[in-house]
Amino acid sequence: MSKRHTAKHHGRVAYDAGVLKMFWEKKIELHTEQLQKEVMRIRRSALDRLRDEWARQLERRNQMLQSPGRRPHGAPPGTPALCGRDQPAA
Repeated sequence: MSKRHTAKHHGRVAYDAGVLKMFWEKKIELHTEQLQKEVMRIRRSALDRLRDEWARQLERRNQMLQSPGRRPHGAPPGTPALCGRDQPAA
């Protein structure tokens, strides 16, 4: 740029294309690293595994409660079996 243009617009800073390209490549690289770290953090988290385990336990419990002729797990031998229409106490 000419000196006259720079003097007229003294608040502007002029960069060449190489500097701008390096700036944005660095920004993209940092953003990609942050995304990868977040994915790894979520992958290491036990929350999904706990949700899956709780869902399996709930499904087994529901199947057990709906199947005729079976006692709840841990119930004494004299306890009558729960039928599909019986509702356990809350």
